[in-house]
Amino acid sequence: MESMEDKGPFKAGDKFGDCTVDRLLGKGGLGFVYLVRGPRGEQYALKTMRTDATATAPECKQRFAQEANLMMTMLHRNLVRVYDAGEDAERGICYIMMEYMPGGTLKDRITQNGTLPVADAISIATQIADALSMAHTHGVIHRDVKPDNILFAADGTPKLADLGVAKLLKGRGEGSETMQGVIIGTPAYMAPEQIIDSSHIDARADIYSLGVALYEMLTGKRPNEGSTVMGMLAKAVKGEPLPDVRTMRPEVSASVAYVLSLMCAPKPENRPVTSRAAADLFVRAAVDGLILPQDPPPQSTGCDEHKGGWLAKLFRRLADKLD
Repeated sequence: MESMEDKGPFKAGDKFGDCTVDRLLGKGGLGFVYLVRGPRGEQYALKTMRTDATATAPECKQRFAQEANLMMTMLHRNLVRVYDAGEDAERGICYIMMEYMPGGTLKDRITQNGTLPVADAISIATQIADALSMAHTHGVIHRDVKPDNILFAADGTPKLADLGVAKLLKGRGEGSETMQGVIIGTPAYMAPEQIIDSSHIDARADIYSLGVALYEMLTGKRPNEGSTVMGMLAKAVKGEPLPDVRTMRPEVSASVAYVLSLMCAPKPENRPVTSRAAADLFVRAAVDGLILPQDPPPQSTGCDEHKGGWLAKLFRRLADKLD
């Protein structure tokens, strides 16, 4: 039987400030998202936090507030806009009022269509890379770039959402929002170094995740489809590159495949340094404007020089999960 916590705090017709709740759009581990209408019929997405003991833990409230504060400070055409946030004193509910995205998610499009046209996939990846560039400039690492978190406006503009697990770089307030020993993000899209340690990563981890999302747009499958977390951890230690996208999508150009291989290089030092650089590479690759090297990118050497330290961390983390 569904509890009140599963149903959420609102039903259709309820009032929230001067807005009226239309319907539930979705729910997740920490909260619910509703479609609400303003007094003039304008539409918004209202994200509310669960009120159970887990969601109201200090670190969860802090992460929820962090998402709102981050998104209100960053205005970009490819970032979902936040208009208001706070805690409703009457109901004791933390909320974020943000832009409503009627076009659904990138995950929806992949599920419905199997694959996207190559030009569309490159356009989406380029625009999201541009949005990430702004976030990174503000000292923010997203840490959960995936098709579920890429939404579409009514005109088809792709926008990146959900900064709830974002990490602040040093000098920008880093520390309190990252729980030690906890895997932050979605393993199937994580860079190897993020699987090993989510708290010590930089912008190149987001670049890797966006590359995995692009791979999924082009092939309809995640490169680690069906893998267990333990299997992905093993690949991370070995430094295995992703399969060549052209084995499943031959019409992808060599230039695009090369840029994708750079983004998803197992070692972060072999990836584009910034998401802006990745976006620029895609713009050039889209018109075959890249001079490709004769040899493949240096991504298959793995992490041998770090293997001792990484293996030690890996076994400690696996032991913690088995306890």
